[in-house]
Amino acid sequence: MKLQVDSQLYKYNIYIENNIYKTLNDYIKEYNEEKILIITDDNVRKIYLDSVLNSLKDFKVYYYIIPAGESSKSLEMAGDIYSKLLREKFDRQSLIIGFGGGVVGDLAGFVAATYMRGINLIQIPTTLLSQVDSSIGGKVGVNFNNIKNIIGSFYQPKKVIIDIDTLKTLSERDTKSGLAEIIKYGIISDYKLLDIIHNINNIRNMDFKLIKLLIKRSLEIKKDIVKVDTFEKGKRKILNFGHTIGHGIESLDNFKRFKHGEAVALGMLSEAYISKELGFISTKYYQEIKQLVKKITQDNIFTQQEKQVIMENIKLDKKNMNENIVFILPISYGKVKIYENKIDEELIKKSLGEDI
Repeated sequence: MKLQVDSQLYKYNIYIENNIYKTLNDYIKEYNEEKILIITDDNVRKIYLDSVLNSLKDFKVYYYIIPAGESSKSLEMAGDIYSKLLREKFDRQSLIIGFGGGVVGDLAGFVAATYMRGINLIQIPTTLLSQVDSSIGGKVGVNFNNIKNIIGSFYQPKKVIIDIDTLKTLSERDTKSGLAEIIKYGIISDYKLLDIIHNINNIRNMDFKLIKLLIKRSLEIKKDIVKVDTFEKGKRKILNFGHTIGHGIESLDNFKRFKHGEAVALGMLSEAYISKELGFISTKYYQEIKQLVKKITQDNIFTQQEKQVIMENIKLDKKNMNENIVFILPISYGKVKIYENKIDEELIKKSLGEDI
């Protein structure tokens, strides 16, 4: 299955297949790069790296392994990779492959965007979250001072290659984390996606035909939004539903307590609660969103001190304007709005309560 991402600025293909690593060499040979650097983490390395190296037999391939987890998405880690690229004499005709989940993809994309002002990039996402969201759209970056993605750029890959067989080795927690982003697409654009997820009785044992459908529809929604607003000046901001508060939640305990999708799910619940309290959505719709969120994440129990830390972090969100926190709020089924008016801090803190 192939999707094309096309705009005036860039064009690339997304491939969604099974067992794609057997033919990976064919997907890459058109570029004729002499050198390839694969950036991956220690979890993916154990399961898949040997297969990928065997497939890329026509190239001189190097690899760089990062520790799994959000703490690897840093300027220090990027600096270590730059040093390796320089040692191995990589130039603008070389290729970087981001092979892993969202952390790997963001870091690999950031390095590709900034090394020699940009070299070729291919993303091979291996988690549900990265396959439906972070691997396309061109957002790349690293964390700094415990602030999520505060340093980064927009840099498009040459291809995105998705092998859904990698999802067989995901934990249930990682699968649920990816579903959070799919729920986001349903709330912002296509309510039918929510109907599908509502009817999933056993998330861990979803059939792959259904997963492929969810991935394809999510990517279609994202590519259509990014096509008209590549640099997030307007409509693309709606893709951040749940992320304003979610990033603040994710940063707790130095990114060790919540996975990205879990934090986004709780962020969607909080932002839906704010929307209900402002009169934009009904209590019935809010309860539907709450029911979905409870399928995929732990309870939102925060101390008063943690709520204050979350507040301070969301005040630094990249979408904020004129010192107002910008929220993406649901206003009807499958539709949201960019809300730039000031919202009382006490309401925001209340939305973080376990009893909402």
